[in-house]
Amino acid sequence: MRTVRDLRLAGLIAYLAALIAGLVVSGLMHLALGGRGQFGWEGFNFFGILEGLAFLLVFTLSLWIAKRAVNVTTTTLLSAGLFAPTSARKLARAVPVIGALQSFEGSIAVLVEEGQPVGVIGIADSLVPWDEAPVVSGQTAASELGSLFRQHQVVFVADGNTVHGMITRERYFKYLGAK
Repeated sequence: MRTVRDLRLAGLIAYLAALIAGLVVSGLMHLALGGRGQFGWEGFNFFGILEGLAFLLVFTLSLWIAKRAVNVTTTTLLSAGLFAPTSARKLARAVPVIGALQSFEGSIAVLVEEGQPVGVIGIADSLVPWDEAPVVSGQTAASELGSLFRQHQVVFVADGNTVHGMITRERYFKYLGAK
C-alpha cells in the first residue's frame, strides 16, 4: 500500500506532466499560427483565445488521465501534492490495549505481552494472532485501505510495537463520503 508521501509525489508528478503537456500544445499552436496569438498582458485576440482553450483542454484532459493512472485524491492532484491525503493514523480511533484476557470486558481489544502486540480479541470467535490481523502502518494513506475493507470489518493501525488504533469499515466509508 502506498504511503502519504508516495501519493504526494504522484500528485506532484501528475500535475507537472499535465502542465507541461498543456504548455507544449499551446506553444505548438502559437508557432503554427505564426505567433499571432495574444492571450495575456498585452491584449486578447481570436488566436490567443484558441491557444488558451487548447491549453485548458489539454491540461484538463491530462489531469483526468493522470488521476485515473496514479489513483490519487483530487485535492492532492489539483494542489500538485501540497495537500496530502489523510493518513491511516489520523483516521484511526483508540483501541483498548490489554495485558490479560481476564481483564477484557469490551468488544474489540489488542492483547499485549511484554510490550508487543500478540493478538486481537473480538473480531472472530477466538483470539486472532497479530500476524494474521489486518494491520497497516500509520503512514499508509487512508484512501489505500479499500482492499482491506472488502475482506475485514476492522483494520488496525500500528508502527512496530506501537498500536495507534483501529479503523472500522463504517468510519472508512464515512471518510470516503458514503452516507
